[in-house]
Amino acid sequence: MACGGWSSLPADLLQDISHRLSSDADHLYIYQVCTHWRASTSPLAACRPWVVAGGARRRGFMPPIGDYSLRLPRRGAQRMEVGAPPAGLPYCCGASRGWLALVDDDQSPTRLVLWEPLSNTEVPLPCLSPLTRIFLSDDPLASPNWIAVAAQPKGPIGQTTHLWRPGDAAWTMMYEQGTFAIESMVFHQGKAYYIDAERNIVICDFNTGADLPPECTRLHNVCSVVNRLCRCDRLHLVRGTHLVACNGELLLVVLHIGRHPSPAEVYKPEWTPNHSMELRERVMDLGYYSLFVGRGDTFALSAKDFPMIKRNCVYCMDRFQQNRYWISVFHLVSGVVEDIPYPMELKEDSTNWRPRAWFCPRAPLLMQ
Repeated sequence: MACGGWSSLPADLLQDISHRLSSDADHLYIYQVCTHWRASTSPLAACRPWVVAGGARRRGFMPPIGDYSLRLPRRGAQRMEVGAPPAGLPYCCGASRGWLALVDDDQSPTRLVLWEPLSNTEVPLPCLSPLTRIFLSDDPLASPNWIAVAAQPKGPIGQTTHLWRPGDAAWTMMYEQGTFAIESMVFHQGKAYYIDAERNIVICDFNTGADLPPECTRLHNVCSVVNRLCRCDRLHLVRGTHLVACNGELLLVVLHIGRHPSPAEVYKPEWTPNHSMELRERVMDLGYYSLFVGRGDTFALSAKDFPMIKRNCVYCMDRFQQNRYWISVFHLVSGVVEDIPYPMELKEDSTNWRPRAWFCPRAPLLMQ
């Protein structure tokens, strides 16, 4: 490929082609073809995904809205500078589909804007106040039918959810009954699935029509189902459960506390007519995919497209690790846990940065 006519393609054509490539792997390959191609294209500035870090407060508590910085998940947690965010919006309340949800105040916001850092695109939304977190069903630049979901406090420990569609003048109540604090959310086949801090699952079906509110179903305390999975001599408690959409399927990730033989397990959930969940089929092989879980968005990426990740793993941000680990990587087949230590550079930072959410930019970031 590096010989003959391929090595003589015009530089501007090569540059145009490279800007249309969507995977990190393609950019690495095109940059290595030959000297002419390398001189005509820009290398990657950093591989994806990244981490949205937030500042922790007393006793390690991290508020849902606060200061933020974009960093790499690898050792050193290098900070990524991707342009100037919108003026007057210093606080982050969500990272979803390659967008950041920014507000002007962490207690009583009056402005809410979705910001895409690579293109510097802004999408203003009606601002709920108070507010805890924003989730997106799709990329606003790629799908005309995207939906935003907002979590809003209800009482001292509860949260309700609201939805907004492009063109709406205001937010619409989605699930008024409320749950405990929402840990993570995933959208799959026209439905939103979210899990709260007490392991309740709420399923909201948007297939009821654009003019009708979604039909919501609540599954109470799925911990009892998850705890039955443990076959050890003593019970290993669950420290986290996350639903993830991967390669067309919905999967449940179970994270165990203590020296469990499998610190992370993946299952295919089955929903029963009596509003409960069964976990009969365990998944050991994700192919080239790996799962990314934590607070906020969950997603799956393929190691074929994102060469800096390892296949068949669960990448986890653990809020219980304080400043011990930055990221943990669970290898599904071997059961090995690879902990990336908390960066020494950040221990001297008074902001007390902690991983808040995973963030996968919409497109590769190239060096200028």
